[in-house]
Amino acid sequence: MKLRHLFSNYKVTGPAEPAVRLAAELMRRGHEVTLAHPHPRREGQGYVDSLATGQGLDTTTSLALPKHFSPFPLLRDALRLADFIDRRGFEIVHCNLVNDHLTAALAARRCNRRPAIVRTNHDAVPMHLNLRNRFLFPKRADALIELSQAALEGDVRRFDLDAGTTHLVHGAIDVARFDPARDLADGRAKLGLAAADFVVGVAARIQKRRRFDVLLDAAAIAREQLPRLKLVIVGRGTHKQAVAVKPAHRLGLDDVVLFPGYLSGDEYGAALRAFDVKVFLVPGTDGSCRAAREAMALGTPVIAARRGMLPELVSDGETGLVVEDSPANLAGAVVRLARDEELRRRMGAAARRTALERFDPATQAEQVERIYSTVLRASRSAARR
Repeated sequence: MKLRHLFSNYKVTGPAEPAVRLAAELMRRGHEVTLAHPHPRREGQGYVDSLATGQGLDTTTSLALPKHFSPFPLLRDALRLADFIDRRGFEIVHCNLVNDHLTAALAARRCNRRPAIVRTNHDAVPMHLNLRNRFLFPKRADALIELSQAALEGDVRRFDLDAGTTHLVHGAIDVARFDPARDLADGRAKLGLAAADFVVGVAARIQKRRRFDVLLDAAAIAREQLPRLKLVIVGRGTHKQAVAVKPAHRLGLDDVVLFPGYLSGDEYGAALRAFDVKVFLVPGTDGSCRAAREAMALGTPVIAARRGMLPELVSDGETGLVVEDSPANLAGAVVRLARDEELRRRMGAAARRTALERFDPATQAEQVERIYSTVLRASRSAARR
């Protein structure tokens, strides 16, 4: 198949890595894939261009594809995209964000042979019922890919979608990278942790909305029963001092909380492997909750809040614990898992099995291929009528 993927942001935001990974996996499976994204303001890490070329993808920055709605660039992009589709014969345009969906919808009206339009909702919650989405759904999307059942059901109701055009496809991660059997450096030694420490880990951008106040209050409560408790917060944020460092000091947690900062590559994987338990309270810009999936792939139980798609991702009592995220509830979950090593072992093994079954990139690409094939069959059938 000839596929054009669009991503209307030059930064590596939450949905960028999943979108690029899918495009690259489809390319590896023999499809002709081109990823269009805005031109980065400068070269280097943190930009979609470097991420995509690192995966060997054919990319183009010939479209402006601004992140925010802008009518004149949108119209110019639609004309250019229509010309490109006609010249290259792309059969499917896969949209990841609302502005690239708008571009594709307008371009399709000018194509000699209309391509099928597929959209992924990366937020994993129902989309907003605004003017742009009312324009796009249901008439200007041949298929909608959802990451959670709640999002799928909500969008079907909200936009009166045909259930046959909406598809649940689990978000993928690099399960090989997060294999607990990989030969990595000792993350505990690197972080200065002892073998006897019970390590609760968080990997998230340090922002107020990520509920670090609840997490730190919970750590203060749990420490009363777990003297070897350690809380490792992996990440960075402009307001790190106000949101996490100073509150931890006020709570007397200087000897409990560690801030290793932003970690990448094998350093990040080694740190995750040092965790006994992973905590995930609020989905970020990547609604698929990738950090929770990574912990599950490593065989680490996850304590998740009842927010977003987390209750679908973490099976309460099987792959982790799902709680109403008050400090007392969160502390209780930490203490429970700290005192039951066998329960942690069973949950970790179940989490690893779930990750291998659901989060493998090849499995995701195979599901998306089937969606593409269904869409193309429907499109050709409609053209014959």
